[in-house]
Amino acid sequence: MEKMKRLKEIAEEIGVSVATVSYVYNNKWKEKRIRRELVEKIKKKLEKENYKPDYLGLQLKTGKTQTIGIILGDLTRSFNLSILSGIERVLAKSNYFALVSSSNFGEKETQYLRAFFERKVEGLILAPQKRENYEEILQEIEKSRIPVVLVDNYFPKKNIDFVVSDNKFGSFKAVDSLIKNGKRKIAYIGSKEKLTALGNRFEGYLLALRKNKIKVEENLICKDIISQSDIYSALEKMFKEEKPDAIFVESLLYFKYGFKFCYDNKLEIPDDIVLTGFDPVDLNLSEFSEVHFNSVVKGLIPFVEQKGEEIGKRAGEIILEKIEGKNKKVQKIFIKPELKNFK
Repeated sequence: MEKMKRLKEIAEEIGVSVATVSYVYNNKWKEKRIRRELVEKIKKKLEKENYKPDYLGLQLKTGKTQTIGIILGDLTRSFNLSILSGIERVLAKSNYFALVSSSNFGEKETQYLRAFFERKVEGLILAPQKRENYEEILQEIEKSRIPVVLVDNYFPKKNIDFVVSDNKFGSFKAVDSLIKNGKRKIAYIGSKEKLTALGNRFEGYLLALRKNKIKVEENLICKDIISQSDIYSALEKMFKEEKPDAIFVESLLYFKYGFKFCYDNKLEIPDDIVLTGFDPVDLNLSEFSEVHFNSVVKGLIPFVEQKGEEIGKRAGEIILEKIEGKNKKVQKIFIKPELKNFK
């Protein structure tokens, strides 16, 4: 078997520097102002020689792994998968690899964080999921001294880059739309987790009520959900005291027992109760058929759609800028979500 040529040999045969060939291979020839004719010549040579870089040798020589660690909360969620897709598209263009893990809603956050740092990743993209892990996470980040970009959730008082949905804007627009369609008693169903992003969603809910001069009714607010089954008992209590005409949910993906409650109480959506919240219901998940979703839901459910791919793309771009020393400024980016199926 013929031995693959090294970059130096290819450069010598073309009559250019090793750096020039490297810039073309890594798609950085435009910023280095290399002539297009020369670029095409180098590309054809690389293709002919079936050139593949010796990453292990490069790592030993430079100490760089060309690897980015990515920790997301739940890789069964389409939103997280779209974030991942956006990140990987950016990394692939610069020949960086992704080490990806699910933190299982934060249960394995610090475990994977340490594992990635031990494997010498050059940057980390993280979606923090549990508030009680925050201090430990921040200590690990500070010790590592590598670039970190947060997605999906963030630390508002810390100087760390982040790209997240504008959750306050999204919930405000959704609840404001319900009010404009005549709904006045709008319930809020939320998690007990004190995450910044979820807090922003509640702020948007309150802002929409106050803007429309609607009294905030505490008995229509439940922010104590730990497990999905808690939703059933929360709605049971809520409907006994005062039946809402609409419900806003922090995430429709986890409203399984809400649909079961509606089925057991012969409530149809949207005729008897209007439902909305973040993220579309994923009907590919068998759990929704278990709660008679199709018997309960008789129309489209309006929802707040987060732009996961755009969030991932921006996070990927920022992490590479930090690694390459192109931008030292901390970037705090909110991506506005869109309303879907609203009238």
